[in-house]
Amino acid sequence: MNNNVDHSRVVLDKRAIKLRNQQNKDYSKDLNKVVGGGPRRMYLGKNASDRKGTILRLWSYLEGYHGGIIVILVANIVSSLLNLVIPYLFALALNDYIKTFDFSGAYRLAGLIIVVSMANSLIRMVGRYVTLVISQETVSRIRKEAFDKLQVLPVKYYDTNQPGDIVSRITNDVDLISNVLAAFINQFVQSVIMLVGSLIMMFVLNWALALVVIAFVPIILVLTKRIAKISRSGFIAQQKHLGNLNSIVEESIAGLKVIKLYGREEEIKDDFIDSNIKLRNAGYKAQVVSGFLMPIVGFITNLTYVAVIGFGTWFIIIGFAGVSILDIAAITQYARQFSQPISNLAQLFNTIQQGIAGAERVFNVIDEASEYENDGSIEIEDLHGHVEFDGVHFAYEEGKEVLTNISFEATIGKTIAIVGPTGSGKTTIINLLNRFYDIEQGTIRIDDVDIKEYKKDHLRKHIGVVLQDTSLFTGSVYDNIVYGRIDATKDDVEAAAKMANAHDFIMKLPHGYETEVTEGGNNFSQGERQLISIARTILSNPDILILDEATSNVDTRTEFKIQESMHRLMQGRTSFVIAHRLQTIRNADKILVIKDGQLIEQGDHHSLLQDRGFYYDLYTTQFKDLVLEEGV
Repeated sequence: MNNNVDHSRVVLDKRAIKLRNQQNKDYSKDLNKVVGGGPRRMYLGKNASDRKGTILRLWSYLEGYHGGIIVILVANIVSSLLNLVIPYLFALALNDYIKTFDFSGAYRLAGLIIVVSMANSLIRMVGRYVTLVISQETVSRIRKEAFDKLQVLPVKYYDTNQPGDIVSRITNDVDLISNVLAAFINQFVQSVIMLVGSLIMMFVLNWALALVVIAFVPIILVLTKRIAKISRSGFIAQQKHLGNLNSIVEESIAGLKVIKLYGREEEIKDDFIDSNIKLRNAGYKAQVVSGFLMPIVGFITNLTYVAVIGFGTWFIIIGFAGVSILDIAAITQYARQFSQPISNLAQLFNTIQQGIAGAERVFNVIDEASEYENDGSIEIEDLHGHVEFDGVHFAYEEGKEVLTNISFEATIGKTIAIVGPTGSGKTTIINLLNRFYDIEQGTIRIDDVDIKEYKKDHLRKHIGVVLQDTSLFTGSVYDNIVYGRIDATKDDVEAAAKMANAHDFIMKLPHGYETEVTEGGNNFSQGERQLISIARTILSNPDILILDEATSNVDTRTEFKIQESMHRLMQGRTSFVIAHRLQTIRNADKILVIKDGQLIEQGDHHSLLQDRGFYYDLYTTQFKDLVLEEGV
């Protein structure tokens, strides 16, 4: 075997990489069902692990609607009884009037049947309306609870769960709950009443013909169960493949420029075709198989009619069980009412199983521990800004430390720059300072108080952060800036925008500060989004300021003006600056050099250059001529 492989010419398989990344996710242990061949695999969900507990919990949401549930039950009972009466009235008309040619009596009975049918429709309409109101009110409450919980979950939850899965729980899974509530409250009760009532009425009319109908029940049950099982897996696969297809479409739209730049249109089309075929196959399986159910049940029902007529005729000939032609006519009507609920209950069982599984996924979100459960108790009026890291160790995953024994001090009003290679742990320090994550070893103090003693929301309100990747929300430009301080006046907003050098470009917009921001701020350039974000931070007037590559997306001229604005803003505030362009942090009071999660150097710019250590290597790599000018 030739071991001299030229690794530089190995072509990476994009799909293999995606599969590997997917399998490395926390949810990979839940890949208990895989559909479709080829490199794309996906989690197709699972049944609820605690059906009883989930059902009881769903029922608890209905406690405030007892009156409505009683109305639904009464409506279903009355409607079912009226349905059972109609075949009996039909048999009565045949036996007592049409048989004796008493057409006036037949007309009266026909009118009664019409009145009963109209009353039945009206009562069913009322029942369905109340069911709709209760189910929508309930799922609205569940969705609100789930969304409210998302607002208080720790950052770690979002780091370990896919955004698409989180969105699916709030949308698709809640819709499944709505379906199961409406189906259970309405269809289940009605189907049970119709099943039992039609069975009783058949035995009242003639026990022998009733037994003929019952003989076909096992066939219906077996076929219905089998079809429901196959179609269920198809519907689950269809929903998951649909989600995968949506992801491809979203990805291709968001990365359209990159796709065109690298000429990958054919590859993305192949991905879409592959996913679309799988969706088509899953949909075919789900829709076609489930579509077989009603024709099969209808066929068996027709066989039941034939059997009732055949055996009924034979029973009349031999004089068995007092069977009459009128009995045969009435029981064929009840046979339909008897077989249909069996099919409905089988389908309903499938819906309930999916709804319970969806409810459990939503309840898992609601039951997640809030990041404020073990919060501190100290409310902050003002922070002076004296920050200390003392022997801090931190790992996102157990056994994989990102920071090791980090110790430094930031005195009040000083500027601390954090530099180092990509992935060395610079942003992690900022995350810990904001308590997005809590450390297990070491101490972080602000104003000589362990930050674990502070209330998180109070702490974060006094720390202003400008990130490299900005987030703008739908609304106006004014709304996005005032997000930093809700009680700010218009003059305050404009002053902050001017300080961030954003006012001029805002005034050139079609509607100035009232210009609408689309989702994600996509109608603004990266630099404009950054300026709005900086204005928002300036308006919040924080006690501690954090700049994470805050000027990386603006041009050199604008960057210089922003640096001037930031210099004014940083006066008297403890500030942390993460920068890759080292020229921007030459005047920092202290520079922390992080490498592989360790603090290897600290000092000011000139002292670090004099030491000729790692910082010296970083700086000379970027600015060799400046180093010569500085005489180092």
